[in-house]
Amino acid sequence: MAQTAGINLSHDGHQKQLDSLLNEVNHNNDMNQLGLLVLYEQAANSKHPDSVNIFKKLALLNADLEQPKDAYKYTLKYIYNTFDFSILKDNSFKPIKETDEYKKLNDLFSFKIDGLCFFYFYAALIGFFFTIVINFSKKAKPYSRVLIATFVGIQSLFILEFVLYATNLRYQYPHTYRLSSACVLLLGPVIYFYFKSVSPNFKFKPKDALHLLPSLCLLFFLLPVYLASANEKYSMMLGLKASTYSYNVVVFLAKVVSLIIYSFFIWRLFKANRYSEIYKNAAFKRKWEAGIFNVYIAYIISYVLYGLSILTELGNISIIIYNAMVGLMCFMLIYIVYLGYVQSDVFNNTFVPLNKRLFSKKYQKSGLTSTLSTELKENLEKLLVQDKVFKENNINLELLAFKLNTTRHNASQIINEHFKMNFFELINSFRIKEAIKILEEDSHGNLNIIDIAYEVGYNNKVTFNKAFKKVTKTTPSHYINTLLTNSTSK
Repeated sequence: MAQTAGINLSHDGHQKQLDSLLNEVNHNNDMNQLGLLVLYEQAANSKHPDSVNIFKKLALLNADLEQPKDAYKYTLKYIYNTFDFSILKDNSFKPIKETDEYKKLNDLFSFKIDGLCFFYFYAALIGFFFTIVINFSKKAKPYSRVLIATFVGIQSLFILEFVLYATNLRYQYPHTYRLSSACVLLLGPVIYFYFKSVSPNFKFKPKDALHLLPSLCLLFFLLPVYLASANEKYSMMLGLKASTYSYNVVVFLAKVVSLIIYSFFIWRLFKANRYSEIYKNAAFKRKWEAGIFNVYIAYIISYVLYGLSILTELGNISIIIYNAMVGLMCFMLIYIVYLGYVQSDVFNNTFVPLNKRLFSKKYQKSGLTSTLSTELKENLEKLLVQDKVFKENNINLELLAFKLNTTRHNASQIINEHFKMNFFELINSFRIKEAIKILEEDSHGNLNIIDIAYEVGYNNKVTFNKAFKKVTKTTPSHYINTLLTNSTSK
């Protein structure tokens, strides 16, 4: 039986309480730290009823005596029994703060944040904001906006849960444990029905509710977890409960099976939609939905790899894979949110290309009728092709509008809507075409570049060179040499 200073740690079959034991042994308060350490270790080995407090004392004493390995061992024992993570803030740990053991404890249980976690948290906030705001949009179909909002909301929840995990904030908020697990089987159905909602005549049917059944079953399965106390959830977080592994396996397998099944359904729908009337003049919409589907597949692959690495205990590799998966989720989320503001018509069947949508907003109150617009377009083409007004080096939008006998605003609208460019781009395009024509007719290369620049309306050689290279991807000199080479070879 363990003894210290002649004192037996057991008396009449009952172990003494720690405080009374110390008073009896150390009645003069002159026991040094080393003596206390020996006493506590013997008390711990004898399974003293106050063992939890003994673990704490041993952790602090070993830290103070610069014994990091034993401090690490007893700190873990104390935390696993009490879930009191604040012990790491005790000043007794100062002597070992630079050791690997303390850094490992700090990494396991203390709050930490880096740039990546901050980015994830920021992305999650953006997602939650979008989830709310998109539901007030009048441009998107009701079904589309609800489905896309749900998808973004679930993704944001996943990202937020990872932030809580990576920063150890989950230990401060234990009831956030498995925050998103009940939603994992909703991801596939939500995206699947979003693709289905592309059809103009789509309506939810009662049988569609069956797609929610797996999620309800999973929620019922996880109910004991959500109803558990904070201490029980701490035990699950720390892997102290055997049932934790079972929950991990069930959630992982259920999610993988669901994602794969719905990826097949989504691919089949996406393939069918490619030939529908909606997509004939909506190339951007096709690319967007193809992008969403591709990222969805990449997410499935990364999740499978992450799950396998966790279940097989690959350590840091699982964290790398998980970061890759969360990064993909953030990319997809930010992409969807961006489109929700810049190109919100992707959530609607009445898709309008971005340039037309912007121009229509800009000129919707101009009062320019379709007939007048066509007439002005024809007059503008005559000015450019026959009269070659672009050769005038002082030509500007006001002067062009005067020649068209219309307003500057109407002239700008005609150029934007019919030529899909602005005034300067239009003038430069005609000037460079004319310059190319002159160069090709000058078979002997007698003309100087500056002469050609003046001829087509430029005031200097530098501006001409820049404009020429922007249109032809080559310089005037190189273009002339190419012409002369081709002429010689003939």
